[in-house]
Amino acid sequence: MSEAEVRPLYPFHPYAWQHDVWLRLASLADTSRLPHALLLSGHAGIGKQRLALAFAARLLCHAPTTQGACGVCKSCQLLSYGTHPDFVWLVPETDAKTEKTAKYIKVDQIRELVGFAEKSAQLGGYRVVIIEPAHLLNVQAANALLKTLEEPGRHTLIMLLSAQPLSLSATIRSRCQQIALAVPDSAEALAWLSPQVRDEAVARLLLGLSDGAPLAALALRDALWFGERERLLKDLLALREGRQSALMAAQHWHGLGAEAVLPALASMTEDVAMLASGATLVKHRDLAPIIAAVAKLVSAAAVLGFRQGLAEKQRLLSGNVQGNALLDAAFSEWAALARAH
Repeated sequence: MSEAEVRPLYPFHPYAWQHDVWLRLASLADTSRLPHALLLSGHAGIGKQRLALAFAARLLCHAPTTQGACGVCKSCQLLSYGTHPDFVWLVPETDAKTEKTAKYIKVDQIRELVGFAEKSAQLGGYRVVIIEPAHLLNVQAANALLKTLEEPGRHTLIMLLSAQPLSLSATIRSRCQQIALAVPDSAEALAWLSPQVRDEAVARLLLGLSDGAPLAALALRDALWFGERERLLKDLLALREGRQSALMAAQHWHGLGAEAVLPALASMTEDVAMLASGATLVKHRDLAPIIAAVAKLVSAAAVLGFRQGLAEKQRLLSGNVQGNALLDAAFSEWAALARAH
């Protein structure tokens, strides 16, 4: 099997903006100073998973270099096909029948992991575990993981990935060497994103909406609501002007789903709140005239209260609350907001 046949199947190398932290990790490995556990944290969409997978590949590779895994040895081939016996990537389980993903990483998964960590490496090198996202460990799972984090088997590395590290218990965090990953500088992010979206202006817009996180920006381009932003703003404007009912507006957006529409409302109304407060810049700068028209019809305090309600609705959505009911409530609350003075 050639290198060209293997490399595209597995991320053997980190992103360019991860160079410094990659050298730090490589140095720890090369000088036998790796801890039992690492906690890689940082903004969603900056490539934590890619970095962890690439470093796992380097540790397991039979012929690693400073750049990363070779991509062609037996270990790399096994990683490419997802069959490496000394590697575990632990995520919330997905039900094979319903295709629904669990909201948490459960204790039974950790118990299986403990058994894996106690065994010897089948290929004679490291054993590597990635837990992602680590903040979704439920209480029982987190407690079951503590002893293994502190005393895993020989040549075992556990990497926890999280965009919300403070959601992890202090006892978990204290057992890990913590590495906070920064958002890349704007030039690096733009250099990576522009060729993929083929429009520098769009790339700048996406990065602005994603707080500079390149992968989040690329995902946003493909998000269903991104192409519907203007329609959503026009509906918000029509509701404020009394040209449309809240029920009719909500029903249109039922088809897109609360999982997409609630974050979209949060993003759009953040700009509305900024202009209503007297600011002059918005993130959705291509839609600034419509945002300005909406901002003239609502008070800043009312929009901020609306956004707090959206945050609560997003929390309820992660439970068992019906999404369409949340959308109905959101549009009704928007229509009833206090007007600007």
